[in-house]
Amino acid sequence: MKVYELFTELSSENRLDILKTLYERPMTFTSLIKEVDMNSTEASRQLSRLTEARFIEKKGDGRYYNTLFANLVISSISGMNYISENSGYFLEHDTSPIPLELLRQIDALSTGEIVTGVYNILSTQEKLSEDLSGHFWYMSDDFPRHHLPNVEKVLEQGMEIRVIFPKDLIPILKLSEKNRDRIQFRTQDEIKSSVMTTNSFSMLKLPGPDGKIEQNTAIFGYDERFRKWCEKLFQYYWDAKGSV
Repeated sequence: MKVYELFTELSSENRLDILKTLYERPMTFTSLIKEVDMNSTEASRQLSRLTEARFIEKKGDGRYYNTLFANLVISSISGMNYISENSGYFLEHDTSPIPLELLRQIDALSTGEIVTGVYNILSTQEKLSEDLSGHFWYMSDDFPRHHLPNVEKVLEQGMEIRVIFPKDLIPILKLSEKNRDRIQFRTQDEIKSSVMTTNSFSMLKLPGPDGKIEQNTAIFGYDERFRKWCEKLFQYYWDAKGSV
């Protein structure tokens, strides 16, 4: 099957609904049409087409099953669903700073909340940062000065803090020498995205059309998969060649 043929088969909302439903569990015809809210004539037509394309098969127990190929396809398009549902955001934000491996897992961000407005973003950060624990990893082209009180506090408590900044930012950090020595630093010539990750939340900012980090929009996430994705992004740049 050619790629364009695959997209043709997936171009119907009804066929996608059937495949997504059968991805969860096999079903009889009667149960399936109730689940996808489709009349029997339309369901029969789509099932015949999906069977001919070898996306589904009907087995001896009378239930319809996705083929292994169909399950692979459905599991692979979750990222496309997230991208298409948030096309307005991705039309204005450049994903090139994200490595290919993580782009393929971008649906991990689907549970996140897009927050707009610098004030709203800062307020959300400050509220979430009141109870930091475990670790605080931060990459940006600027130091979060509004976090300084919390940063100083958690440093005294021995929390791990890693930061990645542009080379020219390190000398102007307004931290005591003792606390600066407690922070693990990496630097890059240029930083095109911002990521913050802790044990309880993560935040992502991407560049706008001008190539600079867009400060007016951020994605906040709280579940483990979102946070792990952001940790991998930070670790990718932490391990990249740069100054220490």
